[in-house]
Amino acid sequence: MIKLFFRSLAFNVLFFLWTTIVVIIGLPALFGDRRYVHNAARRWGKGTNFLLEHVVGITVEFRGRDYLRGGPHLIACKHQSLWETAMIETLVPDCTIILKRELMWIPLFGQLLLFSDMIGINRKSGKKVFTQIVEGARDRLGKGRSVWIFPEGTRRNPGDPPQYKYGVYALYHALNRPIIPVALNSGYFWGRRSFIKKPGKIILEVLPPILPGLDARSFLNTLEQAIETASKRLTPHSDIKSDCKEGSKN
Repeated sequence: MIKLFFRSLAFNVLFFLWTTIVVIIGLPALFGDRRYVHNAARRWGKGTNFLLEHVVGITVEFRGRDYLRGGPHLIACKHQSLWETAMIETLVPDCTIILKRELMWIPLFGQLLLFSDMIGINRKSGKKVFTQIVEGARDRLGKGRSVWIFPEGTRRNPGDPPQYKYGVYALYHALNRPIIPVALNSGYFWGRRSFIKKPGKIILEVLPPILPGLDARSFLNTLEQAIETASKRLTPHSDIKSDCKEGSKN
């Protein structure tokens, strides 16, 4: 446990430093070229995986990437950890993320999000948020950019009851496009608000697209079943699982 603590400490320090470097690399975007942000984000993801493997002992496996060929796509991803946020540009270059607008208020980091043309939404704006999501996604897709949404709206601990929001259906219905589900198990190794990082294998699995034409209930049930079933299948062995549950209660 002591060894794990110091490995986690080393990773957290190095990850903070690496993230700071990436933000600096992306600063030229503030002068009008958002490509710097997306290039920096790809480096952020690759560097993060390097640190995870060589400092903590976490390896990474991507499955089903063929479903992301071509595009642009609508992508709905399970959200358990900061890890998958760092991986988006690695998987889908020049991708737009739907995120809470408060992230755009963070000095420098927020400005980079703004200039990289992310979709910031006000979650307190009621039904207007659906208009923000749909109009923003339609605009980005029209520019040939994929759109990435976390359908539960925030990170959830592994095993928590799923809470899929209506916003993902608003996208699917209004844009009349397939949506690609993504499952993962990152929360078992890099937990939500967890200092400790546990060795093992993070797996992200891209699933077959859900075709247009379903009503709200059918779509949300289909999306939830696809993502949750696959995510449960990716659950690691029992000792990691029990440690994660104990940590989520603290």
